[in-house]
Amino acid sequence: MLTSLLTLIQHHYETGLDDYWLPAMIKCSNAGIPVGRVKNGDVLIFACRRGEREIQLTEAFVDPDFAHFRRKYLADLAFFPMIEYHSRFAKHPALFPVLKPPEPLGEALARQGLKQLRIAESEKMAHVTYYFNGRREQPYPGEDWICIPSVKTGLQHHPQMRTVQIADTLVQSHCTQGYRFALANFAAGDVFGHFPDFQAQVSCVETIDSAVGTITGFCKEYGYCLIITADHGLLEQAYLPDGSWSLGHTQAYVPLILFDPQAVGSIETLAEIGSLADVAPTILHLLGIRPPSVMTGRSLFRPYITAARGVILLILDGFGIGVEDPEINPISAAKTPNLDCLFANYPHAALEASGTYVGLAPHSSGNSEAGHLTLGAGRVVMQDEVRIPARITPENLKQNQAFYRRIRTLISGQAVHILFLLSPGSSHGSTDEAVKLLEVLKQWGVESVYLHAVTDGRSAPRLGAVKMLLQLQHTLDRLGVGEIVTTCGRGYVLDRSGQYQKCTKHAYEALVEGNGIFWQGSP
Repeated sequence: MLTSLLTLIQHHYETGLDDYWLPAMIKCSNAGIPVGRVKNGDVLIFACRRGEREIQLTEAFVDPDFAHFRRKYLADLAFFPMIEYHSRFAKHPALFPVLKPPEPLGEALARQGLKQLRIAESEKMAHVTYYFNGRREQPYPGEDWICIPSVKTGLQHHPQMRTVQIADTLVQSHCTQGYRFALANFAAGDVFGHFPDFQAQVSCVETIDSAVGTITGFCKEYGYCLIITADHGLLEQAYLPDGSWSLGHTQAYVPLILFDPQAVGSIETLAEIGSLADVAPTILHLLGIRPPSVMTGRSLFRPYITAARGVILLILDGFGIGVEDPEINPISAAKTPNLDCLFANYPHAALEASGTYVGLAPHSSGNSEAGHLTLGAGRVVMQDEVRIPARITPENLKQNQAFYRRIRTLISGQAVHILFLLSPGSSHGSTDEAVKLLEVLKQWGVESVYLHAVTDGRSAPRLGAVKMLLQLQHTLDRLGVGEIVTTCGRGYVLDRSGQYQKCTKHAYEALVEGNGIFWQGSP
């Protein structure tokens, strides 16, 4: 006899897996036939709303010329993403429009004819381009993008990731191209902040510090102004007060350091505290450009004269300001002579990077999407995780005529599927949003709704799926509609590193063909 879903998940926990990498688990009938698979004629709501992590699986469902792996193509599937993940998916109407903040920093610089650079490893490339540029898919005139592929296998053994390569490429690019503005992101702090390995976290900090030294030395020799900051907190806290791992983003302030070897006279900070929205206006003032009126942030530094050839903005992803305790703070535990020197000798401030300061709900932890969007926009932009849940109502969804008509014309044998993140709240989605969609579908008379849960392990507790699935099942029992039929880890469903064969194929074949580990009964 097949076991229950929760028993299966618990077994995988005991083998060392957490929710992020749980393999696909499929509900089946007593006859061993998969239940609730996505098929032609059905409706699939991809209820995740960030964008870059949803693209690969979306391609597998909607691209008739998809070639990354052989798959059963569902030409008559009605596919509805929560937002438009990319313009090439425009013929599949999103449930909600994408908000694009006007006149971000990149546009302001392009209007001045300045040459720009964006550089990151693939893990964070969308953040320094799409999000920083106000959700613009293409570079502005005069803007170059350099993407360095992230390590795809054995990442836990590479705490340095591509930090050194990014620093070296940044320096080489400036030497040959003479950019007036450049944005670079070191991803390692964010990635390893999610790993329960304190020494690996310390190692990644030390590699980042060395790379900071490389860039600082270049700026000093060639006369560039360097601004160092972060997009959100995470790495500064390895453990919670109870001694367990702290692997989620935090509400911490993030640092900002100004290193300007070409400054004439003293530089004084306007205030000890600012926010990420203040960074873009600061950069424009350093370049002698009046910020657009839509930038409600302020320059962080008093006007001063600089002869700098340009400005480099360096994002230490996930570097929050935490308690200076080397027992719990990997940043404090690491040897960081370059960062220590900068903090001791150059102007610095603490920036708000969470909650309402980056368009999130009060007391919410920051994240990379909100952080980079705010940094580039120079203003607070309401984030989708605040905006969209409030709009999941029958009245609002009815305004999406393509969606409403398709739901109202369902015939016998056709079902609605909701693919969602099993999480109390994330920049990608939440269980509550899936439930809100389910409530609307019930009000519209839909009887057959299958739920496909993406187990999280990042924004939610690493081993939280069992508890959250139990809570969800209680909600479904109360509503009298909806059936949990699939769970699969976020590492597979929301891969953004190009691992179509290993990850995207695993998720697609689970949803469509029922490939996975079978379970029976209620979760």
